[in-house]
Amino acid sequence: MTPCTILHHKMDETNEFLLCDEVWDMGLVAVLDSINDHHARQENDCVDHKLIHATTNEDCHHTFQTYLNKEIKYMTRPGYINFLESNHFLSTFRFKAIQWFIHSQRRLSFGIQSLFNAVNYVDRFIDINQCHGWSHWMMELLSLASLSIAIKFGETGPHTLHEIQEGLEYCFEAKLIEKMEYKILESLKWDIYPTTPQSFVELVTWKLGSVMKPFAADAFTSSLNKLLLASSLEGKMLGYQPSVIFYSGVACVLEDLYPSSHQEYYPHIASFFLPAADEQYIQVSLSCFEMMQQVWSTSSKPHSNWDPSSPDTVLTKEQVAIYEDQVDLSFIHGPDMNKKLKRKRKDDYNVMNKHKKCVH
Repeated sequence: MTPCTILHHKMDETNEFLLCDEVWDMGLVAVLDSINDHHARQENDCVDHKLIHATTNEDCHHTFQTYLNKEIKYMTRPGYINFLESNHFLSTFRFKAIQWFIHSQRRLSFGIQSLFNAVNYVDRFIDINQCHGWSHWMMELLSLASLSIAIKFGETGPHTLHEIQEGLEYCFEAKLIEKMEYKILESLKWDIYPTTPQSFVELVTWKLGSVMKPFAADAFTSSLNKLLLASSLEGKMLGYQPSVIFYSGVACVLEDLYPSSHQEYYPHIASFFLPAADEQYIQVSLSCFEMMQQVWSTSSKPHSNWDPSSPDTVLTKEQVAIYEDQVDLSFIHGPDMNKKLKRKRKDDYNVMNKHKKCVH
């Protein structure tokens, strides 16, 4: 049974990016205060970033709908996939960065949602700042700062920057990392609690817990998270909404783990989780499901590329140190700066024309 079948069950039932002139010595404590104040003013716009433990169907449904309503806000723009495909360096680095995230999550044992958040930060930041001239150390700094932000604001016991940096080719000074963190936060407009495919996992696990035995629910959750992680390596998956990726992942895992009994679980999912879907949504879900089947087949093979445990994906050589005074982060030009430059050129052009008129 495919996502189309699940969706039909439901249908039947319901027939200024800041640059070098920014003050960077504010310190991380001030950054924390800023972001907490920002989210305090936006309580009605987002779900609590901490893991939500549903106690009733109503709570679960409300949380699920909130995730659905805000998921598009945290997606990259349509042209981002083409941008990645046209830039071999960025697409290759993105792949390796996610492998490093997965390896770090296993090594440091932080929450898997923090891993998905870090991936989201990297994609959104690159999408917003589609500048040229990225180098390896720049991309490692972006990955490190993104993961650091995700851990700081998603975990109760944050790790030190020294611990997090293991496995990278470069070792960055703390002040430089804080600079990059603040640059990312400003570029993302402080929206650091995105809806990702993994956001829905706890909710569906809670729902299926009423019809699955504990060991079966654990196996389902583990396999689903593995598939969602593997799918995050595929840049083309960014064209699908997180909920669609999630639904497709659920269908793949249920069919694989419970080939003879998976159909009994679909009504529990369809009657509760799926939004009222139109035909276009169904077709998109089917397309995503087919791609997820390929990812599932590939990731299930021993020593597949998605698994960062293989020796060639984990760097062990001595790291190269990079200090704050060695680099200039103004190589990144965000959209707000581009607008300012265009406006400045227009103003200069108008002034020049006025001058010509006065001369003539």
